[in-house]
Amino acid sequence: MIQVVWTRDRVTLQGHAENAPRGEDTVCAAVSALVFALAGALEESGALRELVLRPGYAMVWAQEGCEAQLSVLRCGLAQLAGKYPQCVKVE
Repeated sequence: MIQVVWTRDRVTLQGHAENAPRGEDTVCAAVSALVFALAGALEESGALRELVLRPGYAMVWAQEGCEAQLSVLRCGLAQLAGKYPQCVKVE
């Protein structure tokens, strides 16, 4: 299961969706795409404080004032958690 933890300007994701074999897991791919899109948008705007990516772990830390960008990620992850509650848990 991918566990998502939010603070005001930071999101941390840990774990694996385990919805399908490695390389075929569409839930994992969807989560990864959302995280990469957020990190790219923050980097382009100069608002990315820190990005840590490791297998089974991601942390994105944004500058203050990036609530709109973070809310897009929050919405996407909440939708995935609603459809795949056994794979994604948003805290």
